[in-house]
Amino acid sequence: MNLLEEIDQRKKEGLFRQRQLVTSAQGPLIKINNEEYINFSSNDYLGFANNEKLKRCMIKAINKYGIGAASSPLLVGHLTPHKKLEDKLSQFLNRDAALVFPTGYQANLAIASALIDSNTVVLQDKLNHASLIDSALLSKGKLVRYRHNDIDHLKVLLEKHKQHDLVIMTDGVFSMDGDYAKLKEIAGLCKKYNAFLIVDDAHGLGVLGKTGAGLLEELNLNQQQVPLLVGTFGKSFGASGAFVSGSQLHMEAFIQKARTYIYTTALLPAIAATMIEAIDLIVNGDELRKNIKDLIVHYKKLLKDSGLSQNESTSHIQPLIIGTANKTIATSNALNKKKLLVSAIRPPTVPKDTSRLRISINATHTKEQLNYLVNSIKEVI
Repeated sequence: MNLLEEIDQRKKEGLFRQRQLVTSAQGPLIKINNEEYINFSSNDYLGFANNEKLKRCMIKAINKYGIGAASSPLLVGHLTPHKKLEDKLSQFLNRDAALVFPTGYQANLAIASALIDSNTVVLQDKLNHASLIDSALLSKGKLVRYRHNDIDHLKVLLEKHKQHDLVIMTDGVFSMDGDYAKLKEIAGLCKKYNAFLIVDDAHGLGVLGKTGAGLLEELNLNQQQVPLLVGTFGKSFGASGAFVSGSQLHMEAFIQKARTYIYTTALLPAIAATMIEAIDLIVNGDELRKNIKDLIVHYKKLLKDSGLSQNESTSHIQPLIIGTANKTIATSNALNKKKLLVSAIRPPTVPKDTSRLRISINATHTKEQLNYLVNSIKEVI
C-alpha cells in the first residue's frame, strides 16, 4: 500500500480529514486558534462540558483520588467512585447493574468477547455506529446487516438465521441521521425469535425521556425488552467514558470475559465521581430538555420558511444533506468564514453521495444563533 497515494486520493475526493485546534473550553461559543465561532458541531447536548458545578466536583475528586486509576479494575483500579457510579447508573436507568468503561468504543467492543460466540448471528442496522460494527467484526460470530430501520427486512433475516443464537445491535438515536430506532417493533421481534437486543443510546441519554434516561424511557421499554443498554459519558454527560447496563449475570460475564475491561486502565476516578453529580443534573434537567425541543421546532420552521431541504429527524441531531463530499466541504468552509462551526460528514461515516452538514442543537444555543445559521446556510448553499 502506497500511503502517500492513498492520502492524495482522499484529498482529491474531499475525504481528507483535518483537526482544528480549539483554544477554549467547550460551549455554544468556542475559539479556534483564538478566534470565536458559534459551535454547531458539539455532542455536549446539555452544556455540561464546562459546567461550573461539575468542574468543582472534579477538582474535589482529583484532590481525594488523584488523576488516575493506576491499573485495571481487576487489579487495584476499581475505586469507590466507580462503585458508586455503577450503583447510581442502575438506579437512574432502572436496571439491575452497570459496569463502567474508559470509552464508548471499549464498551461496545467488550460485547464481542463477552456475549458472542461462533454460533451467533449478529444482526445490525446499516447505519449503526462504527463501534457496534467493529464489535461484531472482531467477534467469533457472523455479522448480517439489515436496511436502515427496515423492520420487514430484519424479520426476513431473523427467519433466515433462526437456527442460530441471535443478537440484534442497534443505535437508539442514530448519530448522523438523528432518527430513532424502531425499538418497540424490534423488541417484539426479539421476543418472537428469542433474540438478544443490545441498544447503544449514546445520543439519546440526557436528552430524551422524562428524567433524561434516554430513548428506552421515552418508549417505556424495560430491561426484559432491552437486556443490554450501552451509553457514554462523552455526550450529554459532558465528559468521557461509558457503561454497559443490564442483569447482574451479564455484568459478571463482562467482568470475567470482556477483554477491553480486563486489559485496560480503569476510567479516571475523578470522572467517575463527577458523573455521579452529572446524573443528578440530568434528572433535574427538565428546562434544558425543554429548551432543546423548543430550539428544534424553531430550527425546523426556519428551514421550511427559507425553502431549504427538510429531513425526517425530530431530534437534536439535524442533518442537512448536500450530496458530494467536495461540495459539502466547500459549504462547511463557507460557513466557517462566517464564524460558524458546522461539521462536514463524509464517507465512510455516511453512505456515498449523502455527505452532509451535521447540525447539533444543544440546550445552550439561542434562537438568534439558529437564525444566523439558517440565514448563512441559505447564502452559501
